[in-house]
Amino acid sequence: MKYAIVYLIRGKIEKYHKKLVRELAKKFNESYLLKNPIPSHATLKYSFRTNKIKEIEDIIKEFVKKQKPAKLEIKKINNFHKKVIYLQLNFSKKAIEIYRELIKRLDKISWLKWNKLDKKEKFHITLIYSNASKNFKKIWKYISKSKPNFNLKFDNIAIIRKPRKYWQVYKIYKIK
Repeated sequence: MKYAIVYLIRGKIEKYHKKLVRELAKKFNESYLLKNPIPSHATLKYSFRTNKIKEIEDIIKEFVKKQKPAKLEIKKINNFHKKVIYLQLNFSKKAIEIYRELIKRLDKISWLKWNKLDKKEKFHITLIYSNASKNFKKIWKYISKSKPNFNLKFDNIAIIRKPRKYWQVYKIYKIK
């Protein structure tokens, strides 16, 4: 089965994110995220396939017991390669330390595959994938003036899975 490790966003920011995804998809006919829904999240470890998820569950379960929530913020909207538009998630120094320690522990799993996007520390919450550069310009002009202002806590590490077509939350581990 296919899995990913993420930070789930909840509350006001989740509602804001979902509203923006719907608004942009409908206004600009870019419906990928509507047709392929995924829980509102920031990726910590990109997707991988395994039938050994218990090993990862055990590592995360023990890991979160020793952590305290850390500060995160969203203050702007940004883009990757004029294709992906996202809410930029800024990790505090403490949140970065938590993330790096998690990656260090996961890195010890010999069978876990890492791709070029893993470990980049470009934390984001995707709003839209633009299929055409012409459309990207219109979307960017519309959305780039937005000034989100959210203070969050890095208070969970979750595993999501894709058993068939859609991603779903599999397990949430709270950082207390």
